[in-house]
Amino acid sequence: MGDTNIIDGCARLCPESSLETVVVGGPDADDFLQRLISCDLKRVQSESGSRGTLLNGKGRILAYFDVHRIEKGLLLVIEEEMSGVLIEQLERLIILEDVELVRGLFGVVSIQGPAAASKAEQLTDVVPGSFLASASWRGGWIVNRPRCPSCGFDLVVPLEKVEEIERELEDLAVPLATSVSSERARIEAGFPRIGHEVSARTLPPEVGLDDAISYDKGCFVGQEVLARIRTYGHVNRQLRRISMADPDRSELAPIKVGDDLLSAEDEKAVAKVTSMALGDGVVHLLASVRRSHAEEGTTLNWEGQVGQDTGRYRGELRLPFVP
Repeated sequence: MGDTNIIDGCARLCPESSLETVVVGGPDADDFLQRLISCDLKRVQSESGSRGTLLNGKGRILAYFDVHRIEKGLLLVIEEEMSGVLIEQLERLIILEDVELVRGLFGVVSIQGPAAASKAEQLTDVVPGSFLASASWRGGWIVNRPRCPSCGFDLVVPLEKVEEIERELEDLAVPLATSVSSERARIEAGFPRIGHEVSARTLPPEVGLDDAISYDKGCFVGQEVLARIRTYGHVNRQLRRISMADPDRSELAPIKVGDDLLSAEDEKAVAKVTSMALGDGVVHLLASVRRSHAEEGTTLNWEGQVGQDTGRYRGELRLPFVP
């Protein structure tokens, strides 16, 4: 199986896409997190999670994650490269609350691809049907969590069981994906990544994290800024997916992160490429697009040198992942 196994079959996400867990426990865990993070914990039930963010006072993203309710408190599933920031920020904000932060109790094995549901059923006998729905399994949970264009599941299990699960998945012909395959799946699905789509100045509505925000739960860090944007204004740029093919199928455009994408109407730069991946004769991109040109279906162009000639490629905008 090659680099396309997430796209056309089922594979485990590569180590570079590593996910980590943080358990927020203690008598004050709910009240503590409720006044800090952007989602409403009252809507997070034992078998139904939510995406959430931790913001600074200006509404900028510090970390984003999935939130689940478990017997020991609240379980946050987060990309490893953001976990340190999350822990540091939460620990700094614990003052008199009886709250405990524990990382590493659980590991996450994520299986992704169009065959993920059938593989998950073979392994677990239960397949949660909606986004972030979960079911108990082997001392942990199986969570409906696509991280690719089709479907996928996070297997959240006690850390000591991870190697056992990995071996069982190998026996079911679910290989470990390459970093190339994992990144292509993320880009085609339209998920933001820290350091690419998400920087120190990024607001959640700019990168498709609208479902991670509750506007009626009351105060949380950054809430006033987001409420003003929603009521009186808008964000100036939005994340979009776009795929561009070489019409001659001869030489793919050397599109790079940071390149401009141009309006098909007046050739003005209206977007910047934030991530790119190659696959099946197509360049798959994520781009930060000016609001004026961000409507789904809008055609944007790329121009540049292709060999000895000037090449032009075009594609239509698609929305990022929406649950």
